[in-house]
Amino acid sequence: MLPLKNPKATPEQLVIVTDDDPGAVLIRGAAGSGKTSTALLRLSYLSSYWLRRHARLGVHEPVRVQVLTFNRTLAGYVEQLARLQAPNGISLDLNVATVAAWAKEISGYSGSVLENSSRDKILKHFISQSKIALDPKFLISEIDYLLGRFLPADLLSYLTTERRGRGLSPRVDTPLRQRILHDVVFPYIAVKDKETLFDWNDLALAAMTGDRAGYQVVIVDEAQDFSTNQARAIISHLAPEHSLTFVMDTTQRIYPRYLNFAEAGIARFRRTHTLKRNYRNTREIAAFAKGIVEGLKIDEDGSLPDPATAAISGAKPRVVVGRFSRQMDWIISYLKGPLVNLQDETVGILMINGGGWFDDVRSRLNRANLEFTELQQRRSWPVSDEPIALSTFHSAKGLEFDHVIIPGLREKFTSAEDMSDDDSVLALRRLLAMGVGRARKSVVIGYKAEEASDLVQYFRADCYEEIKL
Repeated sequence: MLPLKNPKATPEQLVIVTDDDPGAVLIRGAAGSGKTSTALLRLSYLSSYWLRRHARLGVHEPVRVQVLTFNRTLAGYVEQLARLQAPNGISLDLNVATVAAWAKEISGYSGSVLENSSRDKILKHFISQSKIALDPKFLISEIDYLLGRFLPADLLSYLTTERRGRGLSPRVDTPLRQRILHDVVFPYIAVKDKETLFDWNDLALAAMTGDRAGYQVVIVDEAQDFSTNQARAIISHLAPEHSLTFVMDTTQRIYPRYLNFAEAGIARFRRTHTLKRNYRNTREIAAFAKGIVEGLKIDEDGSLPDPATAAISGAKPRVVVGRFSRQMDWIISYLKGPLVNLQDETVGILMINGGGWFDDVRSRLNRANLEFTELQQRRSWPVSDEPIALSTFHSAKGLEFDHVIIPGLREKFTSAEDMSDDDSVLALRRLLAMGVGRARKSVVIGYKAEEASDLVQYFRADCYEEIKL
């Protein structure tokens, strides 16, 4: 991608950046409010603060700094920016990692981790035997939620604890929770123990037992997608005096996890900051994204996109309707036209699924001699000069582009199975709004009318320009 720019603090951000009293701080804000930039500017300020503090107190050990994100692509992006922000010096031990990579390193676990596809196969076996009359995909997400929230010794708390962070439909009452635990979860744990299998939640639990790292500074970005057990693990490695920062917006949560700070060990935050200005999107992009998630229940750690807080105006998002080949014809013309400057601007072409779903897009970009790179699941941020990036929605989380293009938003990507319960619908709406919110200047979405995703019903007619091909 084109070179990253070193962020500069706005007056609103400066108050947060320079808050250097030790303790836990929470930064909230909607998409585009500059949460990640604020966190990285805060990283620079806090690193310098702790270096001075060590020098003043005669402490000779390096200042230990850990920045954690959820996915690999975002980790690569944050690392590039973090290296620009952090002060140089041998007295600073700075590490940027995904929470999974960090947990492996901190726990010393060197074995293999059970991939979700293999885990799901085991769970589906017990779900089938249980004859619970709910969609297996929903039940697996429920199990992911409860295993990530409760410690192994406290799993029975699931029976009586409010299911915060989950949808209201289908209803999961106490008898159903008992069946989920006794017919699926406990047999799954027994299989893991018998066959010495190790899943991603086990990795978080293992990280709690490793030698204490003693971090003076920890920044946790996109914290809404961390589990409570992952937060417990992070908190267990803090130095007695520390600066801990969580950055989150639960409106953008796209995984079936729930982070309860009190359960994780933070009784209260020393200070909570809320970023209110939208520095990324135009008013029109923010209004379109808001329509997609309007009506969702928003908790205190979430924020709906608010066009009133955006500083600039631009064109309405464009929705092109027609066969995929015609969508790509229009998109290629748009990329080569006067509204996109590929010398200085970036373009993110996003799709819900990766792999072969990008084949047609790659072919068309190559035929048009448009240079591109691919971001999905990359651990290192590409330092080449391609202005166009292909990415899944999940890998684009936390990133930003001048232009966002979402071709082929069809039912095949968001099937009836995906829309079969309240939580899945909410997750897909949040995912799409998150993708739209990556854009600074323009948004283009394409779909074929007879294959349209159900998500199209959430497009507000007054918030976009429709182009029929």
